[in-house]
Amino acid sequence: MPPSNAPAIVLAAGASARLGAPKALVRLGSRTLIEWTHHHLTLAGCRPVVLVVHPEIEGPVRALLPEVDLVVNHAFASGRTGSLQTGLHHLNTNGHSLARVVMAPVDRPGWNASVVRALVDGSGCVGAVHANQRGHPVVLDETGVQTVLQAEASAPLNALVQFEPVEVDAPWLGLNVDTPQQVEVLGGLVDELLSYFAEGEGI
Repeated sequence: MPPSNAPAIVLAAGASARLGAPKALVRLGSRTLIEWTHHHLTLAGCRPVVLVVHPEIEGPVRALLPEVDLVVNHAFASGRTGSLQTGLHHLNTNGHSLARVVMAPVDRPGWNASVVRALVDGSGCVGAVHANQRGHPVVLDETGVQTVLQAEASAPLNALVQFEPVEVDAPWLGLNVDTPQQVEVLGGLVDELLSYFAEGEGI
């Protein structure tokens, strides 16, 4: 069973300029990346899972996940930290605890629910690492959350918060979906990734 019902924020508000199409809607097997991200986080016990999306994909995402907790970031040009702030403000406004918050970018798909459980079960601000490869998701504690909320929206997250590494089983942690070439790489890993995703489902 999941160790906690920590809330989670999925960042999917980027303009996807290098890819030329919304990263969140890239398909991997039978699901899009945003569906997989939501699935892993929900399976890990995260409640709620808030999707922060670009205005142009609000409709398609609502069609895919009609019951989801979705927030549109109209100031998406401010970058990842600004989107994270949008999600944190949404959680706070709706009375959710900010003691431990999971953050997962939609364009880093190389992890599963077991990774989330390992991170949430830790303490402090932590991030996933596999064989010296750092990646996402990450977890912010209350101090980290306040640091992010008080920062400039354009500030890089890694300059604001130091994430202590938590070793996880995630051989594809370094996967990035930013360019057409990287989407091709992702497509060549479908079978391996789907098998790995299933291993994170637990009992």
